Amino acid sequence: MSKQVRYSVRGTTCSSCEVLLEREIKKIEGVLQVSASHADGFVEMHLSKSAEISVEDLDALLGEHDYRFSAWEPHVHEPWNLKRIAAVLLIAVSVWYVLEQFGFLDITPTFGGGTGLWAIFVIGVVASLSSCTAVLAGLILALSANHAKRHTSEGTHDRLKPHIMFNLGRVLGFAGLGAVVGMLGSILVLSPSLNAIFVLLVAAMMLMIGANLLGLIPKGKFQVKPPKALAHKIHSLQESDHPAVPFVLGALSFFLPCGFTQSVQLYALSTGSPAMAAAIMLVFALGTVPALFGIGAATSLSKGKTLKRVTQGAGILVLVLGFAQVANGMTLLGVTLPEEVTAEQLAIAQESLILVDGKQLIQMEVASAGFYQPEVLQVVAGIPVEWEIYGPEFMGCFDTLISRGLGIQTRLKTGENVVRFTPEEPGKYIFSCSMGMSRGTMIVLPNEGV
Repeated sequence: MSKQVRYSVRGTTCSSCEVLLEREIKKIEGVLQVSASHADGFVEMHLSKSAEISVEDLDALLGEHDYRFSAWEPHVHEPWNLKRIAAVLLIAVSVWYVLEQFGFLDITPTFGGGTGLWAIFVIGVVASLSSCTAVLAGLILALSANHAKRHTSEGTHDRLKPHIMFNLGRVLGFAGLGAVVGMLGSILVLSPSLNAIFVLLVAAMMLMIGANLLGLIPKGKFQVKPPKALAHKIHSLQESDHPAVPFVLGALSFFLPCGFTQSVQLYALSTGSPAMAAAIMLVFALGTVPALFGIGAATSLSKGKTLKRVTQGAGILVLVLGFAQVANGMTLLGVTLPEEVTAEQLAIAQESLILVDGKQLIQMEVASAGFYQPEVLQVVAGIPVEWEIYGPEFMGCFDTLISRGLGIQTRLKTGENVVRFTPEEPGKYIFSCSMGMSRGTMIVLPNEGV
């Protein structure tokens, strides 16, 4: 016969905390079952008839993680702080606009381009030091302890093997599973309208995760998380002595609950490119390696006001990436702000326009670094256009060219491509890749007897 005990708990931040609480408390003698709720602020235990667990016992066991226990009181959900939400959104939108103008959010199909990958790396570094990684730290420490217990005669180098294999498995696993995520995204590339809806849904989820990381959303509302049971099963693998277990666990950490990881996974999904998604997840995993390899440093840094500020900064980056996805989705819907055209771009566009046999000839290439060159083209309304486009060997989402305003949707192949259309109305028209990530401008001038 068992008895049920419930205590209030403060200091939890996400579903990773629930997993950590449940696994640590389950180790206490007499605990038959544990259930923790981050949203409702409680931990509930089923104990054997003779077992007694006090608040002081739980504080002693989990106080190092900054969790604090007290007698059970119904959790009062926090109200929405509209002023803080407005202030943070204003900051995030401002940062997004500045980074967008300078091209720092470009994530391209090659490692040679795409400074936006630095933002992903920074999120990885912060994620490795955040409370979200407490459950991962517990896994690594348990893995290390079990290995040391079973191999007492090994030297320092051999004792480091599990850590090396875990981080190697994590980096390679994130890259491989990232490619799978990108492949799923490519399958979802349908019509521009449906693809735009998909991108906007991903953007909404990213914004929600970023808002959760920043504490803008009251606990328990709009949570996005994988099944908790999956995290427990992954942790159970660490008890095995098979030499491949550390590597496999590193790869499977892709599925452990973490808002930072989920936001980057969604961003990778939205690229619709296996190579781009693999690069994004690889860079994110590399950002986590230093702290996870020196897990003692990670656990000591995972607290305090300094880390809180850094985590909030990373949360802003997640919001910025979400806003970038909103811009991409709106581009695919044909709703976008006019792109600013520089005098230099306009001069190049004017020089590139050639009239031959009553047709306008313009040329462009998809640069191997992942952008259109030139980014601005110019034609005249009412005259047929032959748009010659050169595609590199690898194009990712650039293999589709879309411009709703010009009525263009076509697949591009490696080598020479020709797109034929006749512009009807003067104006500035945006064209982009299938995910709306990279954009160019087609200027259509009035026909004044050209």
